[in-house]
Amino acid sequence: MNITSTTIAAVSTPRGKGGVAMIRMSGPSALAVASAMFLPRSGKELSSLPARRAVFGTILDSRDEPVDEGIAVCYRAPASFTGEDAAEITCHGGPAATEAVLLSAVAHGASLAGPGEFTRRAFLNGKLSLTEAEAVGRLIDADTAERLALSAGGLSGNVSREIRAVYDGMLSTMTALYAAIDYPEEDVGDEGEREIGSTLSRSLAAVEKLLSTYRTGKAVADGVRTVICGRPNVGKSSLFNRLTGEDSAIVTAEAGTTRDILRETVSFGGVTLRLADTAGLRESGGTVEQIGIGRARREIREAELVLAVFDGSEPLTEEDGELLDLLSSLGPQIPKIAVVNKVDRGTVLTSEELAKIDAAADGRRIPVSAEKEEGISDLSRAVGEIYASGSVDLRRDAVIWDARQRQALEHARSALAAASEAAGRGDPIDCICTLAEEAMAALDETDGRSVDSAIVDEIFKRFCVGK
Repeated sequence: MNITSTTIAAVSTPRGKGGVAMIRMSGPSALAVASAMFLPRSGKELSSLPARRAVFGTILDSRDEPVDEGIAVCYRAPASFTGEDAAEITCHGGPAATEAVLLSAVAHGASLAGPGEFTRRAFLNGKLSLTEAEAVGRLIDADTAERLALSAGGLSGNVSREIRAVYDGMLSTMTALYAAIDYPEEDVGDEGEREIGSTLSRSLAAVEKLLSTYRTGKAVADGVRTVICGRPNVGKSSLFNRLTGEDSAIVTAEAGTTRDILRETVSFGGVTLRLADTAGLRESGGTVEQIGIGRARREIREAELVLAVFDGSEPLTEEDGELLDLLSSLGPQIPKIAVVNKVDRGTVLTSEELAKIDAAADGRRIPVSAEKEEGISDLSRAVGEIYASGSVDLRRDAVIWDARQRQALEHARSALAAASEAAGRGDPIDCICTLAEEAMAALDETDGRSVDSAIVDEIFKRFCVGK
């Protein structure tokens, strides 16, 4: 069955008790369903009133008995979110009232909507590109200012416009290439070859620029798996509490107070950190603590960012040395920051010890006092530099954040690079044309114009019902 041949309904506000709730309908019979269950106070039929006008009236239940009073708004295709006829009825937000209005919509001809079905219809009807639709889902889930800015930028079409600009630029190249194939006697000439090469190079540079934003976009959207580690009593839990802004972790002078992994998600350094505060690394301790230490080591090996904490007011210990060896074994692909804590008490670490720390942390060392908030802004800047959060404007720049987008753009980059090299070598026109077509198909897939339906299904399954 065609998805747009049915009329769907869903509660589009959070379930539970609230001031108001909104039931949304979309599809060919949306206005008829809304008219059957809503009686305007004016006495006129709802579907006969102007679109986009808020109308007060009585809401009927599934037995056509008055159940509530509220507001109804009708939208006529294509001037709606989904591109279809649509209606929204707002009632009081009690669970019973909300359920009664939804069941009334179903009784009068609507079907219950599935997850993301309204946004899916907007995509299928050309009201949103796939990247914009994905941004809608991210916007709903946004829980930090950075995630909100990234989602808003995607919804406003920043990524879609950039991809479209590259695609449109390729069209002129394809026209010239096809002309050269169809009319071989009309030589494109040196100037034509230079123009083709220039277009391919510009397109390649634009795609590479988009790909360069993925590290930042992913760090904001999905968060960075970040572990805080170190020997006991160096201030790991104090740092954890400082970053979260809460006393989530117990802080005492007694070693071994953190035995399990404490987790919080915070906005820090312009990105999202999925923090894990771990047990202090040492060889002694009871059975429970040793289990926690084993988990801490596993967290370090699986981390995407390591904040290794050292006590700057004491010389390095054997346990610190073991942590340095562990950091070195991770390699440069895992970003590490050495956090030298308790600098308010004076730093006694020697230049030789600091050099060992720098070598293990790839030169990233930040002195802080987690207790007094000294150096936290420097730590924030260091995190921002790793993920280049200061180099992009999440709300205004084209920033990709999804692995699907990245994979399609990687494909486009590969094809463009091959086409550019082929043009530079003077390869046959049909060879260059094939590679350019491959790049354009990948760009189409990036923004959803030719994406596989199974991928579309998977994307919208992540959405909540009612959106």
